[in-house]
Amino acid sequence: MDSSDHNVIVTEQLKSIYFKSQNAVLLESGVILTSDYESPAIRQIESISTQKEIQDSLEEQGIRIRIQRAPAKEILRLIEQISDKKNDFAATTVGEGFSENAHDTLQQAIKKRASDIHIELFPNETRIEVRVDGLMMPLQKPIPEFEYGNRLIGYLFNELAINTDGDFYVNKPNNGKIHISLDTPMKDESGNETWVKRDTQWRISYIPANGGGQCTLRWTNAEVEVRTFEQMGWEKGHEELIESFNRSSAGVCLVAGQVGSGKSTTIARCLENLKRQGRSINTIEDPVEYNLGIIQTSINQSEKQDNALFEYARLLLRHDVDIEMHGEVRDHNDALMACRKGETGQLMFSTIHTSSALGIAHTLHEQMGIPTALIAAPNLMKLWVYQTLVRTLCPHCSLDANAAQAHLTEKQKQQFSDWLSTQTQPVTDVRFKNPLGCSECNGGEHGRTALVEMIALDDEDRAFIIKKDWLGWQTALKEKGFKSIADHANLKIRRGLIDLFTASEKVDGLIPVNTRTLYKNLWKE
Repeated sequence: MDSSDHNVIVTEQLKSIYFKSQNAVLLESGVILTSDYESPAIRQIESISTQKEIQDSLEEQGIRIRIQRAPAKEILRLIEQISDKKNDFAATTVGEGFSENAHDTLQQAIKKRASDIHIELFPNETRIEVRVDGLMMPLQKPIPEFEYGNRLIGYLFNELAINTDGDFYVNKPNNGKIHISLDTPMKDESGNETWVKRDTQWRISYIPANGGGQCTLRWTNAEVEVRTFEQMGWEKGHEELIESFNRSSAGVCLVAGQVGSGKSTTIARCLENLKRQGRSINTIEDPVEYNLGIIQTSINQSEKQDNALFEYARLLLRHDVDIEMHGEVRDHNDALMACRKGETGQLMFSTIHTSSALGIAHTLHEQMGIPTALIAAPNLMKLWVYQTLVRTLCPHCSLDANAAQAHLTEKQKQQFSDWLSTQTQPVTDVRFKNPLGCSECNGGEHGRTALVEMIALDDEDRAFIIKKDWLGWQTALKEKGFKSIADHANLKIRRGLIDLFTASEKVDGLIPVNTRTLYKNLWKE
């Protein structure tokens, strides 16, 4: 057998097809070797083989394209061998192949309803994963090459991104924004889904790591319209409480949560409800996520090191603002400015990273150095919100408690029993995810809903803050009827909207834990 029989033809475009499909390659002998005759890669390879340089090379040798089956292991072995192989034909442009690769990566992520894309570089591998409904999953099979991911990230930064920190280098952090037209799902007036091409906006960030690095893209304008509180999963009482704050003339509302918990969406809904009601509204964001039809200022990447938010906030003191939103309270200056705005007769919104509504006070004081006397100033801090997003059960395949028994481990059965013992309301509607899933979901779940807790601060709360008596404050809140994030989770579990075990991954203390038993079971003599 001639050596060319198993020499793979390599160009950037073909390499991309090989890496993505991992079930077909084009050999110098003209054979498309495949482990799957139905693979879309066959048609793609046939199309590329008609390009002039490849076609001329094959015709000179009297070779015609033909398809031949081979074991999957053989295909993978050939693909691994080409990882470091140079192109057989000179690239016609600097970004040959990677324009299509970048576009396809973003488009495929949208088709999966992803919020984030992770491109991870390792010494001998590139992994591309996406976050869907809060869960990470592969977008495609791992690519057995570092250089593929390196060039893909380089193309994203150097050719597509704007407002970057400079050219991409694998050993230097970088940030930027991408605007690109892609097909996105839209619902018509009848609720039917169609795909419409529109401008999509992405925040792109890169951090170097040992032997490689990670590039993360977040789709920042995934939703064309801001969801209503009801669509987010808020209760009517939550809506009434925040609308009461919206009617205030001044004061601060802080929305807390982890990354990707819907904090910005919550504030965007507030501002959407407040606009065109006779009050001036301005925002300072990093970046602007929703186009609300109000004055919105986006901080440029190059300005961040100079504390641009603080400077822009000072400028707004001269602009007759009634309602102001700062994208995030990150440090002492940001927190101080939020307090300042709340004291000067404005309605002030911002977000903060902390793990509970009660924890906002601790974060402001202990981490950001704001005096408790300022945090507890009369009528300054009025409403603190904490929320998290939890995956919702698929309405097509979720299981009732009896049917779920076959899928639960003995430990889970005990945990379910322990949870039942804490419930005082009917639990007849409780349902569980179906781990087998169906065509409408991802492993029994589809979409996410918000779990929310709120503190409407009064003088009793402020007294606890002044004393820094966090445990005493927690007890007092419960005595007043405070509804915690766990209470909201339990409500939605009882309604059959979310899975107990999925919710327990997001909400501490949902399933009772006896610490004495926990320590006792660490090992046995």
